[in-house]
Amino acid sequence: MGVLVALTACSDSAAPTDGQDPNLFKVRKDDLPIVVRENAELQALRETIVRSEVEGQATIIYIIPEGSMVKQGERLVELDVSDLVEKRANQGISVGKADAALTQSKKEKEILEKELTTKRNTAASNLRITEMELEKLLGRKTGAKSSEGKNSDMLKKLEALVQTPQAQAQPQDASLTGMSKEDATSVAQQVNPASYRNLVDKVRELLTLDGDDGAADRDMGEMANKILQQADQIRLAMADLKVKEDTFAHSRRLASKQFITRNELEKDQLAYQSQVSKVTLAWNDLDLLINYTLAKERIKLTQDRDNALLEVARVQGSNEAAVIKADSDLTSRELEFNLAKERLDNLDRQIKSAIILAPTPGTVVYARIDRNRGGGEAVREGVQVRDRQELIILPDTTKMRCLVKVQEAQVDKVARGQAAFVTVEAFQGETFTGRVTSVAPVADSNSGWMTSDRKVYTTNVELDSDNPDGRLRSRMAANVTIMIDTIKDTLPIPLQAVYRDRSVNYVWKQTANGPQAVAIKVGRQNTEKVEVLDGVASGDMLCLTAPAGVPAPKFEQPVAPEPAPIKETSKPAGPGDAGAGGGAGAAAGDGQGGGRRQGGMGGMGAASRKKLTEMTPEELETYKGGLDRMSGMIEMARTNGSEQTALDMEAALTGLRQALQSNNLEAGQVHKDKLSSLMRGMMGNRQGGQNGGPGGGPGGGDGSNPRRGGGNPGGDNGGGRQGRGN
Repeated sequence: MGVLVALTACSDSAAPTDGQDPNLFKVRKDDLPIVVRENAELQALRETIVRSEVEGQATIIYIIPEGSMVKQGERLVELDVSDLVEKRANQGISVGKADAALTQSKKEKEILEKELTTKRNTAASNLRITEMELEKLLGRKTGAKSSEGKNSDMLKKLEALVQTPQAQAQPQDASLTGMSKEDATSVAQQVNPASYRNLVDKVRELLTLDGDDGAADRDMGEMANKILQQADQIRLAMADLKVKEDTFAHSRRLASKQFITRNELEKDQLAYQSQVSKVTLAWNDLDLLINYTLAKERIKLTQDRDNALLEVARVQGSNEAAVIKADSDLTSRELEFNLAKERLDNLDRQIKSAIILAPTPGTVVYARIDRNRGGGEAVREGVQVRDRQELIILPDTTKMRCLVKVQEAQVDKVARGQAAFVTVEAFQGETFTGRVTSVAPVADSNSGWMTSDRKVYTTNVELDSDNPDGRLRSRMAANVTIMIDTIKDTLPIPLQAVYRDRSVNYVWKQTANGPQAVAIKVGRQNTEKVEVLDGVASGDMLCLTAPAGVPAPKFEQPVAPEPAPIKETSKPAGPGDAGAGGGAGAAAGDGQGGGRRQGGMGGMGAASRKKLTEMTPEELETYKGGLDRMSGMIEMARTNGSEQTALDMEAALTGLRQALQSNNLEAGQVHKDKLSSLMRGMMGNRQGGQNGGPGGGPGGGDGSNPRRGGGNPGGDNGGGRQGRGN
């Protein structure tokens, strides 16, 4: 396929020379420059954009006149912020309250820290006191192994005490004492120390604290002292008992000889019996002391110690929770204060920003409101502007650039570093040089507004020369020619000399027998000329207009590439699916089916419903291209067992192609109607997307009238511009 080329009027470059016929052009070797030419707008290479920094919307109550030369720091714009002044006063009150709450929270935390320290110290002191009380009872560790005053010494004395030999009952003379022998023996058994040997183990158990086996090595505490005191009382009582026992025995001997009276004997006997009771009470007191009094005291002190430990843990946890809460409250107060202060600072900044000063010197240029849409209006007094909206532009015009909107069809040719020539409408006859510095990678986001089919890419061209005198001004209209390439020593011919028969480009070459249509192969082109690769030679004379009365030629068309077949799926496509049948139906459709894809053969839509004689050359060419897809419908007929229908469809399709090739549209309409009738019979009553919609194939122009057709000369680069019409 050739590339599409735009129609242009005959330029000076296409004018004949040497007094030749103005309708003829002589082909000669020459260079063909390839350029991209677009309208542009001058801009300062560096410019300062002044924006509104007031949040929301604000009204302009003053703006410096456009075009004024300003110095740095000079007032440019003033915005109405009276409502912000009132907000600022209220916010100042909020900041004061937040500051007071923050100070109070800090003081409360200081007081809390002291209270927590007191609680922690009290709990620790109570724990230490209970530990000391328990240590006082059980004895403390000293590290000395053999010094006096150890619990082990007390245990040894207690063991020796309980191992004292049992007192022996003295034989009694009932006539002298009035006591039987059994009563005297019972009295002696009441003071048997062996009956209290279990007290030693009990004492060891009481001295052992938390499984500590070194209790015997502790210094003696209150427990040991009390046990030893009671042991001493027992020893004294037992010694006194021995004396009383000896006295009583001596009195019995004297009484038997009647040296003393019976009353004196009974007195000694009562003294002896009384001392036995004292010994018994002393041992009972030791038993009660160890098993109850000391055991109770140890339990109490141990429990006090454990409770003090729990209290320390409780106070520690309570303090940590209180600190966390205090820190959280303090953090909240700080955040509230910072937020209130930030809002106050923001209001101060906005109020201060209401008066906008020039950040740099320059010439004032008003920005446009929504200038991306239809240009927009310039800012002025009384207009409301939003936050971050552009108000004024201060360009630095010492260095200029051009802002070019390159068409989508040309953007692939433009690259950074390419030379460019700039002309400015205000300075006719002057040309400025420059270079392409950047090409946008994507189309402008607003390039399709109002013209959705027009995509442009912003391209920057920086001028080589400086602009110290400020002759070139920002926003001036300009025209930029970007030098893409130059084809050396080729055969360029004017665009108006090139015609098109469908996919074939041709020229009218002047011969001895008159004008003759010659097919050519074209290459690259610019807005005026196109390169001829084959078909003409240097010195040939070409007609710039088609000869009158000569029919348009019909050239053999190149074979179109076969499209890739549709991949088979698990479910075969139905006869009216938009893949195969739908497309074929659209190719020969007569308007009976809507089609899942309107214009499935190339976007023709309702065009294929027309009669062949009513189609435009572009629609006719598209229809021809769509006939190649009829093979799917014919194959479908064979698959369904309709061999005769398939043969009839093949015959009708062949006749239709031959009629279209010979431009016999009336005969072609007969074959078209027959083909449509066969398809309707095969498709039955299928609707919409099942029977495939009308459509046409890609292409343009039948070549019968190349000035009306959509065909255009094109080259290997696959580009081109729209063909010219008559």
